[in-house]
Amino acid sequence: MPHVSEMSVKSIFKAIYLNVRGFALKTLGLLLFQRNIIPLPRNIESILFIRIDRVGDMALSTPALRAIKAALPKVQLTVMASPANAPILKNNPDVDEIIVYDRSAGLFDKMKFINGLRSLHFDLAIDPYTDYELKTALLAGVSRAAHKIGYAAFGREIFFNDPAPKIEGNKHFVDGALDLLTRIGITSENRNPVIYLGRDEQAWAGQWLQENGFHGKKIVAIHPGAYYETQRWLPKHYAELIRLVRRQTPFEIVLLGGPSDAIVVEDILAMLNDPVCVSVQEDIRKFFAILSHCRLLVCNNSGPLHCAGALKIPTISFMGSTVKEQWMPIGEYHHVLRKDDLPCIGCNLGYCKIKTHDCMSSIRPESVFEIILEKMS
Repeated sequence: MPHVSEMSVKSIFKAIYLNVRGFALKTLGLLLFQRNIIPLPRNIESILFIRIDRVGDMALSTPALRAIKAALPKVQLTVMASPANAPILKNNPDVDEIIVYDRSAGLFDKMKFINGLRSLHFDLAIDPYTDYELKTALLAGVSRAAHKIGYAAFGREIFFNDPAPKIEGNKHFVDGALDLLTRIGITSENRNPVIYLGRDEQAWAGQWLQENGFHGKKIVAIHPGAYYETQRWLPKHYAELIRLVRRQTPFEIVLLGGPSDAIVVEDILAMLNDPVCVSVQEDIRKFFAILSHCRLLVCNNSGPLHCAGALKIPTISFMGSTVKEQWMPIGEYHHVLRKDDLPCIGCNLGYCKIKTHDCMSSIRPESVFEIILEKMS
């Protein structure tokens, strides 16, 4: 099996790189860096919270932002976001300012960004990233915040005054951020993510529903996209599910997505004889606004799932390669379909190394339809 062997070689080289990097950075840290004592929370007036990854990651970070503001209501809380996930924070009362870091920007623009970051003189920088990548730890370091906290992993810790130990095992994404806050004495039992919609957004969604004949009707939303192939339920299964819902229920179907989901949406539409209402929005806030009027979302284990949870919309989702303990949706109104009996389940790979895609193909549309009937009753 040459493909598996190739992956084994890559894994070996990755392990060597990470261990060499860790040794080099720790040695450099001993020679060049001096750590300050972390202040008590009452001494903190401004905080930088770094979250520059995906949409779902930001949605699942909102419990940490809420906890910070609840414990330190007078603090100036600034979030460094990505262009993709910054819209999650619109209207969020816990966030005072959003600054957007664009990974694709050129060197000159990045240097300008860093200079602007340093001019803000943060008391504390928080990097909740739990994996081995250096990007966010480096940004915390170059921010020149007086104090910096984050997770240790293969040398990342040299950029923090008070590094938390590397997480061993699988901890839920929400808990990774919340647990880090205990380094400054902040605790919270509220793990629920949240997205706030404005009146203008609700009004736009109401008009959209009216124009599409959905006003006052029960709507099942379907979002078939996901970042990795192994996260996606099959387009033919989505198409069959739509046929079942339309033939046997009075419920309306709306097919949702963003620009990156356009191809899979087209694939599904090509398998259907009758037209389906589609909303592929570049503006993710419009996706949220439409979704907030739906009774249920059927989707993969990806960002839209966690955004639905933040909007308190019940979901049915499909989980295959994803690590269960890290990415289960938060809340009691979600139903996750996962083939736990498969030996390869939770492989955490972006492709199916045995080329069967069993974790998704074996989840049948008929079983999903039965769950829809139960949730919509």
